[in-house]
Amino acid sequence: MLGVQLYDLISQAGLKQEQVVAFYSFMSQLGMAAQAIDIVYQLNASEDADPSIYQRGASPLESLSFASNGKADVRMKNLAESHRLMAFRYHDLILLKNYSSENVSVRGRPLVRGGFCRIYPGQRILVGDHVLTYQELAQYFNAKKNVSVPQIFVRVNKDADEVGLERARTRESALEIAFGLKVRVKALRDVDAVLNGVKLKSGAQVEAALDDKILFHNDSEMDLSDLRRRARALGGRFQLKASKSEYLVSNDPSRLQPDDILLSPGTSGDVLLKIFCDYDQRIGQLEVIEADRPILVGDVAVRSTYPLKDGDTIRIDIGQFLRCNFSERIIEEERNIIRTLEASEVTHRFGSGDTGLEGISFALTRGELVCVMGASGSGKSTLLRVLAGQLQPTSGQVFLNGRSLYPNLDELKKYISYIPQEDAFDEHLTIGENLQFAAAIRSPHLSRRDRMRRLEAKLVELGLGERRDAVVGAAIKKTLSGGERKRLNIGLDMIGMSDVYLFDEPTSGLSSKDSEHVIEIIRSMAHNKIIMVTIHQPSSKLFQLFHKAILLDKGGRLVFFGTPTEMLRYFAEAEHQHQFGADLGACPSCGTTRPEFIFDVLETPLRDLSGDIIYEENSRGQLVAARRYSPEFWRDKYEAFRLIQDVKQVSLRREQAVLVTSAPTTKQKRTPIRWHDEWTQFRALLRRSFISKLRNRANIWITTCAAPVLALMIGTLLRYSESGRYDFASAFHIPTYLFLGLLVVMFLSLTNSADDIIRDRPTLQRERNLDVRLPYYIFAKISSLSIFALIQCVLFVLIGNYILEIRGMFWTHLALMFMTAVGSLALGLLVSSLVSDAKTAANIVPLVLIPQILMSGALIKYEDMNRNLSLVYSLTRWFHEHPTKDRGRKMDSKLQVPFVCQFIPMRWSYEEMIVAQAKLNPLTSRQERAQREIDAMVAKHRQDPAEGKRLDELKEVLAVLSGLEAKSADELDRYLKQVDQVLDRNRTFNSAAFKEAKGAVTAEQVYLNQKVSDLISNAEMEQSDYRRGSRPNVFFGAEKRYLGVKISVFLFNTIVLIGSTLGLLGLLFWILRRQLEVRRT
Repeated sequence: MLGVQLYDLISQAGLKQEQVVAFYSFMSQLGMAAQAIDIVYQLNASEDADPSIYQRGASPLESLSFASNGKADVRMKNLAESHRLMAFRYHDLILLKNYSSENVSVRGRPLVRGGFCRIYPGQRILVGDHVLTYQELAQYFNAKKNVSVPQIFVRVNKDADEVGLERARTRESALEIAFGLKVRVKALRDVDAVLNGVKLKSGAQVEAALDDKILFHNDSEMDLSDLRRRARALGGRFQLKASKSEYLVSNDPSRLQPDDILLSPGTSGDVLLKIFCDYDQRIGQLEVIEADRPILVGDVAVRSTYPLKDGDTIRIDIGQFLRCNFSERIIEEERNIIRTLEASEVTHRFGSGDTGLEGISFALTRGELVCVMGASGSGKSTLLRVLAGQLQPTSGQVFLNGRSLYPNLDELKKYISYIPQEDAFDEHLTIGENLQFAAAIRSPHLSRRDRMRRLEAKLVELGLGERRDAVVGAAIKKTLSGGERKRLNIGLDMIGMSDVYLFDEPTSGLSSKDSEHVIEIIRSMAHNKIIMVTIHQPSSKLFQLFHKAILLDKGGRLVFFGTPTEMLRYFAEAEHQHQFGADLGACPSCGTTRPEFIFDVLETPLRDLSGDIIYEENSRGQLVAARRYSPEFWRDKYEAFRLIQDVKQVSLRREQAVLVTSAPTTKQKRTPIRWHDEWTQFRALLRRSFISKLRNRANIWITTCAAPVLALMIGTLLRYSESGRYDFASAFHIPTYLFLGLLVVMFLSLTNSADDIIRDRPTLQRERNLDVRLPYYIFAKISSLSIFALIQCVLFVLIGNYILEIRGMFWTHLALMFMTAVGSLALGLLVSSLVSDAKTAANIVPLVLIPQILMSGALIKYEDMNRNLSLVYSLTRWFHEHPTKDRGRKMDSKLQVPFVCQFIPMRWSYEEMIVAQAKLNPLTSRQERAQREIDAMVAKHRQDPAEGKRLDELKEVLAVLSGLEAKSADELDRYLKQVDQVLDRNRTFNSAAFKEAKGAVTAEQVYLNQKVSDLISNAEMEQSDYRRGSRPNVFFGAEKRYLGVKISVFLFNTIVLIGSTLGLLGLLFWILRRQLEVRRT
């Protein structure tokens, strides 16, 4: 692999002599000189290379030839006789070499004669008018190795007007068709049909190409390329040979020998199994050689070997099984994939009464790329949302594999990807990061290596490999072009593993060339998916890229469904019929057609006798051109046409496909939680949210600058004391500072989160079918926002406390501010979930902050507030005005918090902050700690000598703390640390050392603020007023009493703050879940 990649690189650089020498030298040092010689020879040899030249007797690379004659591996009719192409493969690396002068284009660049280049997954090769894809090349290589040869049996009735496809041969089977390098058709009984001029009589065998067709006697035809697509959709069926009893099973064809079993595309990771078969005993044995996931036989996980019996199923992955049928010598691969999508009489009416869709019916099969056309307002987007499980139709049903979508939505929605028109990616992430997180969220079961491998392939396929590290940016900044943004938008879901893809206007606003590029990318994945694309009016070239086309008219009426050629022919005939031989919309000289001609016919205006267009008023009061034929006319005309066609044409009717289950139980088993997948998804959501915030320059500026600037400004303005010379004890504005600190972090948190969900809403809508757990999203969002909020709190407390000389309260203030910030983030996210644009959210932020300012008890004291706000006060006053009803009832304290203010988060955090400053400062906290221990000892009736000595020691500590002095605040801190050692019983108390300490500052001046102490003292006086029968719960009270239980204000307020935050997050979860539920209008 390394040698091939290196040689590919130096060939692109021009194959200079010194580079070739360096290549040989490097490979020789690795001990791979022989392989290097073989690689160079095979890639540069003439068409008739001598196999005996190879060092190991065989070519190191698999090879595949394309020519127009029968000698080539793959026949391409459009190549000249003397021209040929060669493809080489080593593992998943494919190279293409041009031996002809034919116009060959790879990745939009010409491939000259004799030149070769690497083909990446998803890329297309244009050979004249013929198109080859990476997937087709891989399939041809596998077919040559005989490890993947789709086979199908065709059932044809007597009149050849009905055809059925079967995986196994039955009595009714008429044709056996094998799709290898060539198509081999064998007639099992007489069929009135012709293939390449050969009548398909019983026993006839015909070798054909994919572009050949089977012609029936009634002039109907059956396309072999369409049959191959349908054969792949039916799943793999491997016929075991009597001469071979051991089979390797893998998803890597390079690890298989001829006739081994290759798993179908889409199998993730590395899988290598060996199956031993005993056909006589109808048993076998499974050996797990390599697997990065559990391999189950029934419900048993196999780690080494396990016996197999006839009918056993081997589970390779979720929804992928191998069923062993040793008696018939067959192993069948079964997958839970969507093979059919059907809409049956789907009608949807909006709440306003307008009709969005009316009686829509059609059926699609796996491998079809379908274009949905129609004028604006014809219901194209509505149809896609109905099919995606996001908008429940008023009537009718949507079927996936014959199962109704909406009754089984939780089970089936994961198979569907809906790609909206608007960009749904994060503008602050790079292209690679957007795709990386999309892969982790959509395919968490894959290993990181597999996800990165898919990412690299998808970048190349999207043509974004060179821009992978470019930050996407907003649409107005033009970091990426419009085409690049559209390719990234569609690539986010293409990197997943859905079976149905619904693209809404992926070419909107793009140039014709960019539109072609986008549709070609979508078409490259259509071979194994069901894809629908809405396009207002495609160009001629784009139109011919689709297998089928749906045309909707006003009111969501279906006016045609069929191939593009059939649609053009249908409207050409309609134009002739109704307009007497007008232009058919074709260009004879260039061989193209004009799809816009369809709309010219559909919307032919009604004219008066003078030839002027007649205008009429629509439902909105606007003047529009009156149509000659109404939407109802075209709908009825198509219904009649379809009825006739159903009678005339051959219909491919397959057995109804159902989702395969591992056991034939009547009750669906609940999928067990895979914690690795859960962690992968949550980690991706967390990293996506954090990196997005980190890349937001405005957010970084606010985080790093706003908090320090506000702290500096507030601290400087409030640095005032009544004594003239500033000291903390007499500082006048400490309560105001604490309140403003809480207000600042609340404001910053609200503004930082108020638009987050608004920006994420398109992504949430897009990922609603992916089982992305909303709690993970919410927790990831609040976690990433909390990190930046914590930084803001740290900066504010550090600077503000330093300016105002608040010592020893950093961690306490930080904890309370951070709790307030997290609650504010939850409130901001809630606001963001309720509004639709950032401007409205920004206008709501002041409406949230103003009540916090007015009713938190800081700006307006509760004793000065309108007492009618308090429910308790109103009832008390009513009782006093009616003394007969409640005699002698006393008025409650004026410091009680009004009832309505209890719902203000700031009221709880401000109260706790003030009490914490008074009670948890370095001096008071030690005094109270010593006092609590003294009270506990005094409460004892008897004390031993040691306890008595400890009691005396604590009394001395209290006395010393009350008059503690020092030369500086730092020295006071050292004394307090010594006190801590005494309180912790780590040392004895030396009162003499403390009594000798004299200085310019006292502990009370450094740690106690008079304004804060006054607030607490006032509250304590109100609570201890003997005239009241019980202690009321007052503002700034150190204790709360509820239902007779005494609770610390710190514990109670913390519970309230955390509870309110959790309540807001719970409400946010409920709102988001309601918004993402299936809508009915």
